[in-house]
Amino acid sequence: MDSWIYNIAPHLDRAMHARDGHTAQHCDRVARLAVRLGEAINLERHDLLVVAVAARLHDIGKIDLPDSILFKPGPLNDAEWAVMRTHCARGESFILNQRDIPFREEVARVVRHHHEHWDGSGYPDGLRGEEIPLLSRIVSVADSHDAMTSGRSYHPGRTQAAVKSILAVERGVKHDPAMLDTYLANVAR
Repeated sequence: MDSWIYNIAPHLDRAMHARDGHTAQHCDRVARLAVRLGEAINLERHDLLVVAVAARLHDIGKIDLPDSILFKPGPLNDAEWAVMRTHCARGESFILNQRDIPFREEVARVVRHHHEHWDGSGYPDGLRGEEIPLLSRIVSVADSHDAMTSGRSYHPGRTQAAVKSILAVERGVKHDPAMLDTYLANVAR
């Protein structure tokens, strides 16, 4: 991944690291994984750059969430989940308000839709299938994989075998089958 990507919106990057270092590190890993998936499906350079920036900033909307939700050590209740689900639209808004982010409209669109599900059960807009932007589908797979393999306050990191088993169940439900198959064959190791 091009090193210049780390110089995009450095104030947002600093804010994310200051607010929640775990999420910032997660975003960096997701960016690397998303770029690898993009390369595996032969994305053009422009789209690789957009997916790299969007993946790096995909959880930027979480910096605006209350500590009681962001750092809760256990499962979120329904009301807390409703607030958590706003991070996609919050992230879109943050990005659209930054003049120093190249391709900001495209990046914001990817961020907004990275939690949409292939079957339409995701958020914030309930998009389904190919209504979901391709780059958002790429970030979604990388995000899920990293979230499951990395330890969180509410669950330990899972083994690659366990993650692959979970992802197999999510194929065609949460994730685009083609993106997931390519990811498992070429990126997840």
